[in-house]
Amino acid sequence: MRLELTVHDLTRVGLAGVDPLVELTASLRLLQSRDGTTAFAWWRRWARHHLPSSARALAWLCRPGVAVPACLVPFPGRPDLETALAAVRETSPERLHEDVLRAADGHAIPPWAASLADGHIGTLVTALRDYFEAALTPHWPTVRAQVEADLERRTQTLLTGGVYALLTSLRPLVTWSSPTTAADAGVEDVRLGGARLVLLPAFFSIAPEILTAYDGQPARLVYPSERTLSPARTNPGDQRKALADLLGPTRAAALRTMAAGCSTSELAALLGVTPSAVSKHTAILREAGLISTHRDRNTVLHSLTPLGSALLAN
Repeated sequence: MRLELTVHDLTRVGLAGVDPLVELTASLRLLQSRDGTTAFAWWRRWARHHLPSSARALAWLCRPGVAVPACLVPFPGRPDLETALAAVRETSPERLHEDVLRAADGHAIPPWAASLADGHIGTLVTALRDYFEAALTPHWPTVRAQVEADLERRTQTLLTGGVYALLTSLRPLVTWSSPTTAADAGVEDVRLGGARLVLLPAFFSIAPEILTAYDGQPARLVYPSERTLSPARTNPGDQRKALADLLGPTRAAALRTMAAGCSTSELAALLGVTPSAVSKHTAILREAGLISTHRDRNTVLHSLTPLGSALLAN
């Protein structure tokens, strides 16, 4: 991918924070890609057991090597799921039909995507919400913390070194040699056409990608955020002992296990204790601000908070 920036373009380069639908579409590609298996093996194994049936159509729309349909990633300007889904709901049936045809890339549209091609935007919004709640909500505190940490660092770079330093900081994923940025993003040429460029870090991204602009929205260069903690990471023995000395061996093991997100029953099985014992340990960890708990129907899911992630990392 090559993107040429004029002097005027450079004066309007900005940064954006965590975007639920950008993370959603990136995660769908990750599930279907062979890349990123080391860093995300924990999540891929977990997510495949929790996907709703509607994920099949979303996965087809977000296949690796095919541009993400614009209707899936509007730029609502506020980083919360409901605002983003409201922006998706405003997509006209005609535009949705065009985006589905573009995603088909000349091939037949699968039966499970047929309703989308007919412009049924409600079906799409429901599928997006179901997938997000099943695959991303349990891990959202970790995702947000990682992206916000990257955003803070880039913001400081922009403030102290200007846009040139900001673009240079994206190496080696994105190279900058005035007036051109380049990345291995599967697209040969991208033109802004007067649109503003916004850089957006994404936790589930494994390669830079341009989300092109329409209807006056900015173009977004999505790049993999710096991940200061891999939830699949194995700590050295001395760090494990220090954590066990601090929290106790069972709660330390529980904290490491919950880095990948798990339910109360799964945690009990993995730790070899009763569900009631797990409930006592998770209550203490939750009161300490190290984990968050989310109920999904009859299942209670636990994941790390940013503080819990930081403790486990150090």
